[in-house]
Amino acid sequence: MRLAVAIPMKPLALAKARLRPGLDDAARQKLAADMLRHVLAAVAASRVVEAGGVVSADPAAQALAARCGFENIVEDAPTGYNQAAARACAWAQARHCDALLILPADLPLLTPADIQHLASLAEPYPRVLVIAPDRTETGTNALLLRPPHVLRSQFGINSFQRHLENARAANIPALIHRSPTLAQDIDWPEDLPGLRNDPRK
Repeated sequence: MRLAVAIPMKPLALAKARLRPGLDDAARQKLAADMLRHVLAAVAASRVVEAGGVVSADPAAQALAARCGFENIVEDAPTGYNQAAARACAWAQARHCDALLILPADLPLLTPADIQHLASLAEPYPRVLVIAPDRTETGTNALLLRPPHVLRSQFGINSFQRHLENARAANIPALIHRSPTLAQDIDWPEDLPGLRNDPRK
């Protein structure tokens, strides 16, 4: 399986705006950059990825991606996460990859083993959706599509259930990967303690 990984990323100046009650702008931007760097490193260390890219029009995010050996998928800013995912799908197909993993940039505990396991779940299937929920099982923290165009992404409110429902309606096998490291994202100030409560320790 030729796997592509795409990471949509807002401009660093706008990332994690919902953390403003707990972090000032400088700390918020540093956290966003650090988490992106961590996700890029985990993807690279997994050694199961044919092509890696960041979907961002932000020069700082693009420069960080390039330093880590990742492509810049777009030069202009997509209007939303699902448009970014659609850009990533076209990019993966142009790279002749037969599967696409879409990862958020705010997964501070993501491990190479998480990515390897997602890939191993998809490997036996010519058509499949592999999904990892957030810890509340409402959001989607990883979405692997084989082939990349097998299903349109539905990121947003209740995306985990909507992805599963759409796969069921399209008669596409849907496999769930529940992982404490992959489930931890950082969206709200109350999520910040999760950075200190690393389940790997």
